[in-house]
Amino acid sequence: MDICALIMARGGSKRVPNKNIKMFGNSSLLGIKINQLKQIPGLKIYVNSDSDEILDVASEYEVTAIKRDSYYATDHVSINEVYENLAESVNHKHILFAHVTSPLVQLNSLVECLEIYKNLSAEYDSLATVTNIHKFLWHDSKAVNYDPENMPRSQDLPTYYMLNFAFNILPRKLMIERKNIIGKRFYPFALNELESYDVDTEDEFTTAHYIHSTWSEWFE
Repeated sequence: MDICALIMARGGSKRVPNKNIKMFGNSSLLGIKINQLKQIPGLKIYVNSDSDEILDVASEYEVTAIKRDSYYATDHVSINEVYENLAESVNHKHILFAHVTSPLVQLNSLVECLEIYKNLSAEYDSLATVTNIHKFLWHDSKAVNYDPENMPRSQDLPTYYMLNFAFNILPRKLMIERKNIIGKRFYPFALNELESYDVDTEDEFTTAHYIHSTWSEWFE
């Protein structure tokens, strides 16, 4: 299968300055993700960024660095435009979109995602990692997934899931057409809560750093 890995890494992180290349153990979030992807034989890896500093790091890891036009790294551009531009920057039939901010996902989960995608039935057009939710959900002062008058046990709640964006796999053509990294009928690949952990704030960075450093063998 003609598939590549694509990492999006913007230079202007607001809540955690230089988040993608900030020291994270003996490496960085970007370094950890590249090293994980490198364990997939024959997988071409691209890092797309507006930051020369980030692209220099990508080159040090001997993966292909793609300079993004500054317009696609601004706060006012829509993420859909960014996705379209990212897909157009590579020339492979399929794209494994790997988020640098998911440092706790295991290699075996990535391998399983790829294997499932390669054998997807016609029912699905793409794959996306999700986190199953068994919580008592409310919105606008109303229960979403249960009847408060007949309180169920948490394990009996209906299964809802949320996108965690650790990995998304889809045809390049679909990513361009939909300007998105999910299709209309994606296969939901469930990760546990630890693997689903996303780094977006200083507290999350610190927590993920501690977990990764403490349980380093778990992520190999």
